Amino acid sequence: MRMLIAGGLLAVVSHGVTNAAEVIGRAGSTEIDVAQVRALVAALPETSRAAVGKDINALEQLVRADLASRAVLTEAKNAGFDRKPETVTELNRLRDEALARLWLVSQVQVPAGYPSEADIAAAYEKNKAALQTPAEYRLAQIFIAAPDAADPARLSQALRKITELAPKLVGAADFARLARENSEQADSAAKGGELGWLVEDKIVAEVRGAVRTLKVNDVAGPIKTAQGFHFVKLMEKKPSRPLTLAEARDALSAALRTRRAQELQQQYLATLGQKLSVSINQIGLAGLQAALPK
Repeated sequence: MRMLIAGGLLAVVSHGVTNAAEVIGRAGSTEIDVAQVRALVAALPETSRAAVGKDINALEQLVRADLASRAVLTEAKNAGFDRKPETVTELNRLRDEALARLWLVSQVQVPAGYPSEADIAAAYEKNKAALQTPAEYRLAQIFIAAPDAADPARLSQALRKITELAPKLVGAADFARLARENSEQADSAAKGGELGWLVEDKIVAEVRGAVRTLKVNDVAGPIKTAQGFHFVKLMEKKPSRPLTLAEARDALSAALRTRRAQELQQQYLATLGQKLSVSINQIGLAGLQAALPK
């Protein structure tokens, strides 16, 4: 499955696939082709489109999520769930909401030239303190599997292993050798535990908290996560730093366009409300509220 998806997606982004019907991913009898992936990407917000254009893993996750959604829809239809009266009522409500939202969007298009470079520069100066790159860490680990749902015997075996291993890691001079011999995560074990560079907010929370306190070449652990126990060595660190205007430009532009769209929508709704002369029966409304479940 992964090879089919990864290979297909790499072809899309790297080699300009033109066959719209080429299958990119499959889950059982559910398939997604090039044209459908392109449509998925086109429907994303600007910042998300940029992310999947640069990150093959983000693009793959988008495809996987859509395959899962399609599989659920197929099961629901096969079970006749879409024909139940309560389902039809809810679908009609959702359709009306979506139609109103799409109409509203169509009436308040943000001009193509907005924001200007001056607008972006002003937003950058105003928010400069908050515009930071995340810290990055080059890590190595020794992983001992002990999932939260593991049976007592498996957990006991893992605890014995980390008890024997912990004293050997003092000083961490031979961390790579110990990782190759003991780590139960095969890919990193073969590389002496090396995980490569990881962005801070992508690291598992329990590990992230420990890593932040480490100096280069220090080892932390054992750290328990839902998957098991980790001994983690900090190899290198790139601290957080302010983003340059060039680095922040696309995100700022997208944020300014989103805010402007929201402002235009509010203006449209206010004008519509004035035109329709909206009135509310306050007495009836109060009586209705009194009858609502508390």
